[in-house]
Amino acid sequence: MLGLSLILLLIAAVLHALSNALIKQSRDKLAFTWWMLTAHLIIGWPLLYFVGSPPPIGWLIVVISGLIEAVYFITLTRAYALGDLSQVYPIARGSAPLFVLVWAVLLLGEAPTPGGVGGILLIVVGLYLVNLPAPTEWLRPLLGFRSPAARWALLTGLLISIYSALDKVGVRYIEPLPYLYVFLAVTWLALSAQWLDANRRMALRAELQPAVKPRLLRAAAVALLGGGAYALVLVALRISPVSYVSPVREVSVVVGAWIGVRFMGEAGGRRRVVAAALIALGIGLIALTG
Repeated sequence: MLGLSLILLLIAAVLHALSNALIKQSRDKLAFTWWMLTAHLIIGWPLLYFVGSPPPIGWLIVVISGLIEAVYFITLTRAYALGDLSQVYPIARGSAPLFVLVWAVLLLGEAPTPGGVGGILLIVVGLYLVNLPAPTEWLRPLLGFRSPAARWALLTGLLISIYSALDKVGVRYIEPLPYLYVFLAVTWLALSAQWLDANRRMALRAELQPAVKPRLLRAAAVALLGGGAYALVLVALRISPVSYVSPVREVSVVVGAWIGVRFMGEAGGRRRVVAAALIALGIGLIALTG
C-alpha cells in the first residue's frame, strides 16, 4: 500500500472516531443522524457540479450504496442506543475487515499477499483485545454477542464490508467527493421516511431542542468529520486494494477506545495500548507487503 494511502487512512480514522463519539452522545441517535446528513447536503451542494455524466452502472452503484448506508445508520444507531461506545465500535469496525476480505476475493478478484493477510489478522486480534474486559476473561467478547447491542454491531460490520466493496467500484465512475455526496443524498432520502411516522417526527423535532443553533452546529460538525473521513477513504480506495484499505482504516477503533477511556470514564486503558501496538504492527505488514 502506498504511503499516501496510510496517511489518508490514519487521518480518516481520527475523524471517524470523533464523529461516532458525537453520535453516541446524542439523544435520539437516528434523528440526530438525519440532521447530520441534512447538514452534509447543505454544506456539500457545490459537489453536484463535479458529478459529471457517469454511465448507468455508476448511478446504480450510487443508489445501492446509498440504500445500504441508510440501513447501516439504522443498525449503528440502534447498537449505540443499546450499548456502550467501547463495546459497539470495536465489534462493528473490527468485524468488517474479515467480511471485506471475503468480498474482495470473491467479487473483485483481489488476491492479498500472505503478509497482507497476516496484517489483517493482527489488526483483527488487536480489535478483539480492545473489547476484552480483563486478561482472564478472554471469552467475554465472544459471549458478549448474546447481547442485542453486540448483534446489531455485528450486522453493522457486515454492512460496512458490503458498501466498502461497492464503493471501490463506484469511485471508478465518479470522483470520490462527488460520489460521497450523491450516495449520501440517497441515504438522506431513505432516512427521510422517518417524517411519515408521528413518533419519529416528534423525535426529529425534539433532537433540536432546547437550543436549535448549538444542536445544528453539532450536526454540521459531525457531517464534516464523518464526510471528511469517508472522503479520505474513497481517495485511498482509488489507489489501494479494498482488502487492505478497510482494515487499515479500522485503526479508528483505537482512537475511539482512547476517547472512551479518557473522556467517558471507561476502563481498560493499558490493555488497549497493547491492542493499538498490534494494530500498528498489522498496518506495517500491510504497508510493506501490499
